[in-house]
Amino acid sequence: MHPLVGRRALVSGGAALLALAACSRAPGQGATGRLRIATGNRGAVFDRYGAALAQEAAVRMPAVEPEVVRSRGSIDNVRLVLGGRAEVGFCLGDTARRAFEGDLGLDGRADLVAVTRLYDSFLQVLVPRRSRIRTVADLGGRRVAAGQVGSGTRLVVERCLAAAGRPADADRLVDLPLATAVVALETGRVDALAFVSGFPVPSLVDLGERLPLRALDLGGLFPTLSARPGGEDYVAGPLPAAPYGLPEAVQTVSVKTSMLTRRDLPDDLVAGFASVIYDRQTALARRAPDVRQPTLAAAVFTQPIPLHPGSMTYLRRRYAAGG
Repeated sequence: MHPLVGRRALVSGGAALLALAACSRAPGQGATGRLRIATGNRGAVFDRYGAALAQEAAVRMPAVEPEVVRSRGSIDNVRLVLGGRAEVGFCLGDTARRAFEGDLGLDGRADLVAVTRLYDSFLQVLVPRRSRIRTVADLGGRRVAAGQVGSGTRLVVERCLAAAGRPADADRLVDLPLATAVVALETGRVDALAFVSGFPVPSLVDLGERLPLRALDLGGLFPTLSARPGGEDYVAGPLPAAPYGLPEAVQTVSVKTSMLTRRDLPDDLVAGFASVIYDRQTALARRAPDVRQPTLAAAVFTQPIPLHPGSMTYLRRRYAAGG
């Protein structure tokens, strides 16, 4: 063999091996920069899951600096992401839709994209078991801890009250973070506590061990909610009794939940973060054992929010490999 031919073959073969190595490298391993994850109330599911994601992102993407940014919730998270104070953020589906369509009081339509759809978040309305409050209609004139202004919980509660034919009275909806709301319900400063989150919420599990609780059945609201604009973001489902020590399970409404980001984030950073969400689930479950893991089958259903190109690349690779 002519030496030049052999050298060319060697170079060609080496290039092929390098390309193969690049293709086989785990997503995000070459990513750099910051990864601030906007979560929510301290101790709630967004916060606990976000902390686990940050820890596993440091494992998967060693040149990236992950950090949890606590917030009031979904609306705050949209503002943090759009304002460059977070790279990604948890967001309830109805909040994301309203931001994307320019109906959230922001400066026009929010140019958001999604990393993936996550689990569904449940509206949980709890009262002391001895309370005379039995239905949403009974909340009239009562003080309800209904999330903070700037939270997705507040938006969902207002929509549910409207579906029940009751106006959202600002004097009745008390602006409290979750930890303070738990104490307020236990001490009688509020009559009910409403919170939208993955299920169960650890602080509400603890509350149920100290104070006998009952949950309001919200199943009757679903037909009205689902028939209104944005109703496709809501799903009807059961709220189990055991975790909070409830006397019985009830029907409630859940909201699709996504992880949002900006269009200008580098593809390798977003692909790497998507791989943390799906490829590191065993490790994530050890860090946050009560958090329901998202499924690849539902990952792309973030409509009307489009997927970020980096996330699309990662998901196509996973689907091509058979999930």
